[in-house]
Amino acid sequence: MTLPPCWRGANLVTILNNDAEGGHEPASGISIAVAHTMADTVLQYQNYLEQVIGGMPAGLIVVDAARRVLSINRTMSEMLGVPDAVIAAHPALETLVPSTELMLRMATALATGEPQDGVPVALDGAARDGGRPRWFEFNIRRTRQASGDLLLLIGQDVTFRRQARMRLQESEAFFRLTFSQAAIGIALLSREGRFLRVNRKLSDIVGYSEIELFQRFFHQVTHADDLHEDSAIMATLAAGEIGDFQRETRYVRKDGRIVWVALSASTMRDAASGQLRLILAVEDISRRKEAEAALLRMANHDALTGLPNRALLQDRLAHALCKAQRKSSGEMRRQVGVMFIDLDRFKHINDSLGHEAGDQLIIEIARRLSGSLRESDTVARQGGDEFVVVLDDLAAPEDAALVAQKVLDRLFQPLVLCGQEVFPTGSIGIAMYPHDGEDSAALLKAADSAMYRAKAIGGNHYHFYAADMGIQTQAHLRLETGLQRALLNDEFVLHYQPQVDTASGRIVGLEALLRWQPQGGALVAPSDFIALAEETGLIVPIGEWVLMTALRQQAMLARRGLAPLRMSVNMSARQFRQPDLASRVARLLAEAGCEASCLTLEITESVLMDNPTAAETMARLAAMGVQLAIDDFGTGYSSLSSLRRFPIHSLKIDRSFVAGIGGGDAHLDNAAIVTAVIALARSMKLDVIAEGVETAGQQAFLGAHGCHRMQGYRFSRPLAAPALESMLHAQLEDAAA
Repeated sequence: MTLPPCWRGANLVTILNNDAEGGHEPASGISIAVAHTMADTVLQYQNYLEQVIGGMPAGLIVVDAARRVLSINRTMSEMLGVPDAVIAAHPALETLVPSTELMLRMATALATGEPQDGVPVALDGAARDGGRPRWFEFNIRRTRQASGDLLLLIGQDVTFRRQARMRLQESEAFFRLTFSQAAIGIALLSREGRFLRVNRKLSDIVGYSEIELFQRFFHQVTHADDLHEDSAIMATLAAGEIGDFQRETRYVRKDGRIVWVALSASTMRDAASGQLRLILAVEDISRRKEAEAALLRMANHDALTGLPNRALLQDRLAHALCKAQRKSSGEMRRQVGVMFIDLDRFKHINDSLGHEAGDQLIIEIARRLSGSLRESDTVARQGGDEFVVVLDDLAAPEDAALVAQKVLDRLFQPLVLCGQEVFPTGSIGIAMYPHDGEDSAALLKAADSAMYRAKAIGGNHYHFYAADMGIQTQAHLRLETGLQRALLNDEFVLHYQPQVDTASGRIVGLEALLRWQPQGGALVAPSDFIALAEETGLIVPIGEWVLMTALRQQAMLARRGLAPLRMSVNMSARQFRQPDLASRVARLLAEAGCEASCLTLEITESVLMDNPTAAETMARLAAMGVQLAIDDFGTGYSSLSSLRRFPIHSLKIDRSFVAGIGGGDAHLDNAAIVTAVIALARSMKLDVIAEGVETAGQQAFLGAHGCHRMQGYRFSRPLAAPALESMLHAQLEDAAA
């Protein structure tokens, strides 16, 4: 039976009746009763079809050849939102569904009778849909009726499905774009570790093309040292024992270079096959690793030489000691040597040639030291011009001695700095594990003590540590601490030794002599602490205190009407090298209220020779009115030509020469030296003062050769300030009498 043309507003019986009224008679031989029975059956069938078609989830539109809508089911009516009144008027289909594509396909179906499926139609959205367009899909079928050809349009609202597909397409496009353009490498691997999919960034990281990676497994790009651990953890991931992991590892690029990566891995199931897949996210962290390595190197290596610094030295030394402990068995004990190396006269090079030359020397010394050692040994820069060498796995101290001599020979090779040829030397102290110490601190301390012993015997030597050095070092430290405490607690005092004009017998000057009076202790002579004060630099603040105190004493004596005496103060080498020495002296003179002409600064010959700015400093002092004297003259190495370059006012004959005059033929050499010094002073129009005069014979000899200014026990011991004032008052009273 053919589908009726419509089922809303007219039923099939009506249509049949209409057909009968139009001249169609019942078939011959069929009674009216039979016709009515058939009509009832058709009506029932029509009702059944109406219920089926009305309940269809798809929409249905029936149109005639003129594209007029004859009927529409409820589903389509609701999808299009068309009122019954509009349908009853049989409107043109294009007024309800305006679509050129649909019209063309309907024409094809009418003309050929061929079904037209999947015809897409887009309609503007209604207000209830927020104005969003809606999508329909129609299947078109042609059917024939007595009244002519009809088209059945079966349609579905595919808006949600289309939107879902579009979202899926957008998601896939976004994934593809993200995957290909990601700033990190991404890969999909099989359970066995074969690359199944990779992005461009991963290809850039490892240097292989996408096709080349598809032919490889992950272990073929993993560094050999990391492969075991990486393979184990990937197997754990593939077995489902863990859900993901992150670690830093190394890959090997196609060109052989090593690249550090941060690796993140997880698993997924393939939607189609259900097989396990591994997902890798790979970030190139080579730059960060290089920066970390640079920071680590900066933390453990010296910036100037690139050698290990103190921190890394401690680690290397501790490792060497542990190794020696493990390898020692029975009487076969392995030893470790620690050499403490200090360059000789490095400060002289820095001061004379500049710090840039000093840096070049340090770099060259580091190179020479490294070239003198085994690969297993360590050379580190301790600081300044100090180096430490760790000699690993020695059989005996003689092995360390051989290395030390080799180092000294290697150091003592000519080197040109700023156009000046120099021959570097060093002093080496050696300590041996376990004899001299069983830990790093003890060995370094022992080697340091031995180095000072080597330097004390002239440098360019090595010296092994001895037990008594530790005692000396402790005494040295106690003395240094005592000097620092003495400065804070004002434990220093000055004694003054008169300088006498033997022609008149009068006191014409004073020499300020430093003494140390510890609280509750005995008086300490300068010979017991001045050298240490010079070495540690404490001589600078001590010397300034001496100068200030002596000037105040001289000014006080002058205010009390005592003889206008010249005050002599010894100046250390460190003090004299201060760039603002003249300004300091001027300030102290002003603070004390003392005339510059009443001050004599005594310096040694070595100060003149070792200080390139000595002439300039002395000229500034002389211009102020301060007089300058060469102390202990004859014990240094100055020449007449060098003395002429400096504004010197007087020479002091050293007590060692004075002690040997007036005693017969055995002391003829000293007498000749004294005579020569007096003659030299006269020729240069300098005053000459003899110190350490103790006997009448010495006084007579000096006077006979023209030296009349003297000091020593012959005239007076050094006196404290009250005793000195008493002596000066007595002299004043004698003169008045």
